[in-house]
Amino acid sequence: MKLFIVLGSFLFCIIPVFLLSQEVDLYLIPENVETLIGNTENICSEPILYDNVVDFPGITETNRRFGNTNDGQGIADSENIFSFFDIDMELGWSKTAKFLSIPVSYYYKDFELSLKIPFYFQRQVYYSHGYVSAYGLGDVVLSGAWEYVDQMFYNKISSSLSFPSGNKNKTVDSYLCPLGTGSYDLIFTDMFQFNRPQYAINAILTYRYSGQSDRKVLINYPDFAGTQVINYELDNGHTVVFNSSANYYINNFVSVFGGFTLIKNISGKLSNVQTYSWKPDIDYYQSIGHFREFLIVDAKAALSATLFATDIVLVFSYPIYTDFKQYSVVDNRKFGYYIKLSRNIF
Repeated sequence: MKLFIVLGSFLFCIIPVFLLSQEVDLYLIPENVETLIGNTENICSEPILYDNVVDFPGITETNRRFGNTNDGQGIADSENIFSFFDIDMELGWSKTAKFLSIPVSYYYKDFELSLKIPFYFQRQVYYSHGYVSAYGLGDVVLSGAWEYVDQMFYNKISSSLSFPSGNKNKTVDSYLCPLGTGSYDLIFTDMFQFNRPQYAINAILTYRYSGQSDRKVLINYPDFAGTQVINYELDNGHTVVFNSSANYYINNFVSVFGGFTLIKNISGKLSNVQTYSWKPDIDYYQSIGHFREFLIVDAKAALSATLFATDIVLVFSYPIYTDFKQYSVVDNRKFGYYIKLSRNIF
């Protein structure tokens, strides 16, 4: 029965990739698109990256950290390749994203294969007049990982492929509020923990190789029945995220954390080709300089607890360094927060 549920979940997640991959014409002014893609907050708060930034371990993993690998999935010693499917539930809540995902994982020995797709209750994008929000399915993420666990060390190396299943052309009141990047992205992550009975030291290094996305804008001029077409090609730039923290175990159910996060986005590219119905001219534009390049450093504090078999993590961040290489409609960063709830379904 569990196998059928897993296969059904896989098909449900993959089908939107094909349904939403068709070209969509947007009847929007180009400033809307250019404001969106020039907003660096959309990268800083991207859930697939932000989740790694705040992925402090839950207390229910304590036994596994100290070498008891047979209490959960039993993945270290199993030889039955059909026994260890796992379905979890994760709820994320931040200023710009509120979502639910149900990761489906398969474990065999020290290896893991997982698939998840978020459903956004609210996905927010900032414009000059304030935030606009949308809801719907996000990008499918397929991941493979290898784990090493003993009584003092835990290391998990994973690679993920993000599919552009989220609607990149989602609009609210004629403003773009995309639910995905619109590109195939590769994400490589190394999670490391050094564990002692009363404390632990954690480090997470993530690198995202961003693919290229495109967007087509069609503008009608009713005064003279003219049409302008703008074809955008966008490379967000590759992103490096480093998160380091230490935590102290108050008891078996509560732990406190402190640390910092560094996010560096390498310069991306933007180009567009404009054609007109009333003249044969073709205009071409390509960005120069530090497009979407930035470096930010945040201090972090967190509280992790377990209640009714559910891991609850509260994370608070405060910006201590910001260097945006280009103008953004969000010109300053403020105090931030993230809440994550996770539990095993079966």
